[in-house]
Amino acid sequence: MINTNLIIGRLGSGKTSCIQHLIKQIPENEYWLIIVNEFGQVGIDAALLAGQQSNNLNIREISGGCICCAAQSKLRVNLVQLIRDKRPDRILIEATGLGHPAGIVDLLRDEYLSPVINISSIITVVDISLFEQQADSHNTDSPINTESFKQQIQLADIIVLNKMDLATNSNKTHSTHYLKSFYPLKNKILETTQGKIDISYLSIDSAVDTKDSFSQTHTHNTHENKIFQSHNFSIQQFTSESESHMSFGFIFPADAVFSRKRLQDFFTDLLNNPSLNFIRLKAVFNCRRNWYGFNAVDNDLNISESFYRRDSRIEIISTEKDLDITSIRKRLFSEIKIS
Repeated sequence: MINTNLIIGRLGSGKTSCIQHLIKQIPENEYWLIIVNEFGQVGIDAALLAGQQSNNLNIREISGGCICCAAQSKLRVNLVQLIRDKRPDRILIEATGLGHPAGIVDLLRDEYLSPVINISSIITVVDISLFEQQADSHNTDSPINTESFKQQIQLADIIVLNKMDLATNSNKTHSTHYLKSFYPLKNKILETTQGKIDISYLSIDSAVDTKDSFSQTHTHNTHENKIFQSHNFSIQQFTSESESHMSFGFIFPADAVFSRKRLQDFFTDLLNNPSLNFIRLKAVFNCRRNWYGFNAVDNDLNISESFYRRDSRIEIISTEKDLDITSIRKRLFSEIKIS
């Protein structure tokens, strides 16, 4: 399996600088392939990287469209050919800042590429100066409220807050508040200048660190983690308990597929059961054609398309300490669709 990383971010965020720094750290015994995607016909980023060509590095450019959509077939053809001819140890894909990178993740998981590609950490490079003011959903002029930016944040395992040498206290405060609003939380949030990150971050498991999501609700909690097998999948269960609340959740592999409608019905039934005393439900599930986020507060269930691609997961918080988690688990497991 070839470890593959996606480097994404808005135009000017510092993606190319980040890759330049990573290239300098390539181990002597490894051969890397770097795919650079540019929206226009004239490739600039690939030219900037070309000066770092070496015997253990191959840089290829795909221009004239976004590999997330219009140029997706070009990416597949190039990857298949280069993997066959070059047999790289690692692949870095730099996506254009104008694209929707969830489509690239879906492509890497298709029947042609998934047998040979292991999606490792996805890194989003962010210009810290974007967070000058508190995020306001009604402020349509703010780039952090665009769908493409939100997708880049939600898709990432690691956020690289770049240009920290120019950051103000306001930038730091508002970026922290903004990033904490995403579920699941990020695996790592790095602060850097000129895109400098250590090569070790490329090898972090692509699944978001479960401790970040399932331990944050209360202090002085007791925790219990279990592994279950269902439909040939290993499924993780997490429980956390304090004096006043119980939180529990499950994490399913990314290739476990569910029905959006059946999940909606199931969650609605749960929320309408007053004996369960749910105060919060958060979830994201792979429903084959799309991934969906489910968010409920005070029994009001909201469903929206999600850009998250790491795994399917759910977290529930309740004031009821004696919940029948076993019944909920069995019902959820039964909703996995068998291909």
